[in-house]
Order: sequence, then C-alpha cells, then structure tokens
Amino acid sequence: MTHTSPTALTEPTWNWDYLETVFEDLAQTPAEKAAVLHLVSVTREMSPYLSKLDLLREIICIGLVLLPEHDRPPNAEHLRPSISLVSGGTC
Repeated sequence: MTHTSPTALTEPTWNWDYLETVFEDLAQTPAEKAAVLHLVSVTREMSPYLSKLDLLREIICIGLVLLPEHDRPPNAEHLRPSISLVSGGTC
C-alpha cells in the first residue's frame, strides 16, 4: 500500500473551457463578461510562452478584474522574477 504525505500535491486537471465557465459565471455585467472572456482568450494564446508561475499569475489576475475597484490590490512591484520568455500581463 502506497502512502502519500499530506504535503504531496498533484497538479490540478483543468481546461480552458472550465476556466471560461468559472469567470463567465462570476461576471456580473455584460462588460465584465466580455472583458474576462477576452483576457482568457489572450492568456490561452500566450500560455505556451509563459512559465507555470506566470500562467497562474495571469489566471489569478483575470479574476481580480471582477473585483470592485475599491477591493483591488495595489499594483505588485515586488513579484519574484520568473523564467518565462514573456513578461508583463493582466495585473
């Protein structure tokens, strides 16, 4: 019997359709819906050039677009560098 430790994490299985569905459900206005679907599309196109860390950042930042203006975090200037070929992004 194989025992895995509680700290052993597996990579989640998801696809872009799941991500679009989640953000589409969270969008409260037609403008938000259009914005997040556009951002998911652009992120999908850029994903081959992003590290896993940068891809995760982009996905999280898409969700932040849906927050009310007063709930948005300040621009993060002190992010750890990544190894992706493309820098910059949604946040």
